[in-house]
Amino acid sequence: MIYFDYSATTPMSPVALETYNRVAKDFFANSRSLHNLGLQSDDILTLSRQTIANILNAHTNEVYFTGSGSEATFLALTGLAFSMKQKGTTIITTEGEHHSVIQALNYLKQFGFTILYVPVNEYGQVTIDNLKATITPDTILVSIAHANSEIGTIQDLTALGTLLAELDILFHSDCVQTFGKMEIPIHLLASASVTAHKCYGPKGVGATYLSKKIPWTSFFHGTTHEFGFRPGTVDVPGIAAFAAGVEEYTPLAGAEMKRLGTLREMIEEEFKEHDNLFFEGHPKKRLPFHLAIRVKGIEGQLVMLELNRKGFAISTGSACRVGESEPPRTLISIGRKQHEAHELIRITLGRWTTEEEVRMFINTFKQILKDLKGV
Repeated sequence: MIYFDYSATTPMSPVALETYNRVAKDFFANSRSLHNLGLQSDDILTLSRQTIANILNAHTNEVYFTGSGSEATFLALTGLAFSMKQKGTTIITTEGEHHSVIQALNYLKQFGFTILYVPVNEYGQVTIDNLKATITPDTILVSIAHANSEIGTIQDLTALGTLLAELDILFHSDCVQTFGKMEIPIHLLASASVTAHKCYGPKGVGATYLSKKIPWTSFFHGTTHEFGFRPGTVDVPGIAAFAAGVEEYTPLAGAEMKRLGTLREMIEEEFKEHDNLFFEGHPKKRLPFHLAIRVKGIEGQLVMLELNRKGFAISTGSACRVGESEPPRTLISIGRKQHEAHELIRITLGRWTTEEEVRMFINTFKQILKDLKGV
């Protein structure tokens, strides 16, 4: 099976796997224990926190480990919202955000918060004018993902963050798809969510960046783990593997993004003149390894199953929404009709994708298009 679903998850790198095994074997003690073995585990945790902070260009005491990127988002958004409620109750986001953002904001509604959705353009981008028009006098927080996982469009966080800083509005960004792969303007963010398994680390480990300048309220009152941010014994081996994996990959990311961008362009070039294929998302300002394609009149799930039968693993959108009958939210937000949104397939390349595999995919996809009603 050829894996073309790197935006859903990545395989662990050999470095991350080796680190996990060694730490799990030699530093298994609870990092909160006061004996020597516990102190050794705590040292590993501290070093890992410093590694993640360095990659983010943040301070060590601004990084809090969580059980996933989704949990990182939930705890960040609720923590910021509750701490700012005396100032205002309006939060702005987009219709195309990851399900974890929508879930967190829906939860906040029951506590009197108002959620507003800023319109996006045809590529899923938030423009400065649209954001300005959506902001109200009591807006306290804006949450916009750095890159959309369904259509691949990258937002201009620098421009958006500069505006929000001028207006003294907090800015959170889901950076799960970009962390370790491209620069994040962390100095303009109050908070960011990241995860290990999108950058060749283990599943079940995430992290929240929270600026030390910004007050936050813990969702879990009374907990002492992770400086009061999250309860529960931390997974030191998983966190160490997270740090090791992303530390190894980050220096390679520039060249790797260029290589994967070239492979993506190979696919685009082969199908750009096809009358029944539509490429979604921004043509240039997008994740280099990401393709979002619609086959006119054919449900994405059918195309996905056919490719699976031929030995290719792709997806029809965010893996967090699998099993739901609703179409990808992002496509609806950019004006696609329900049946068009259901046509989406997502092809995402990664570290172990080869040119030979891409050529095999092109030939296989061409044959499938012919087989499916001759499109």
